[in-house]
Amino acid sequence: MKVSEAQIEELYLFTRKHFVEHYDVQTELVDHLANDIESQWEEAPDLNFIDALTVAFKKFGVFGFQDIIEAKSKALNKHYWIAVWTIYKQFFTLPKIIFTTALWCLTYLILRHTPYFNYTLIIVVSLLVLIYIIQVFRINKGVKRRQKETGRKWLYEDVIGRLGGMAGLAGVVIQFFPRILDIENSIAGYKLLMLTSALVALLILCYVTLFVVPKKITLHLKEEFKKYYV
Repeated sequence: MKVSEAQIEELYLFTRKHFVEHYDVQTELVDHLANDIESQWEEAPDLNFIDALTVAFKKFGVFGFQDIIEAKSKALNKHYWIAVWTIYKQFFTLPKIIFTTALWCLTYLILRHTPYFNYTLIIVVSLLVLIYIIQVFRINKGVKRRQKETGRKWLYEDVIGRLGGMAGLAGVVIQFFPRILDIENSIAGYKLLMLTSALVALLILCYVTLFVVPKKITLHLKEEFKKYYV
């Protein structure tokens, strides 16, 4: 005996009642519950749907679906940063390393010859922060618009909206920034080389995480869930 379409809808409602708000996670759980219920019916055809659902749900343990939600969130964050690292590495291989080298040289020359080191650095970092804020706002605005249009929330969109937790990295950069300004007079030689390398690495990371990866992950997961995505 198979789970009916009406019972599938009941399973979706059941997951929502148990605090599963993301449609991609709901879908995986509904598939799992439906398979479990059908397995029970093979052994006990007279078992009613609600009792079979209760048995299936108990197998998730004391915390119910929460462990699954956490595991799925961690897996998507890991997938996000694997995508970031894969694309990021390309900027240090041909042909993109030519662009990276040119960017590094330009950054070094600006920092090396500017008579206003602190102001230049403040402008560069401020622009990065401003771009970060604007793009995060745009990404989250797009997520909310799609949620309103479809009536569905997707866990991968939340991961993209948080940039895989990149806000923590942004906080580290902001905390470290004043220390650079305090040692302006000692920024020379290898220290300037290191600072230039750090700035270029940060610029590329921002570009990859803010513009490239969100689009690629969205396309990948839409394909994965194309049966359910509207």
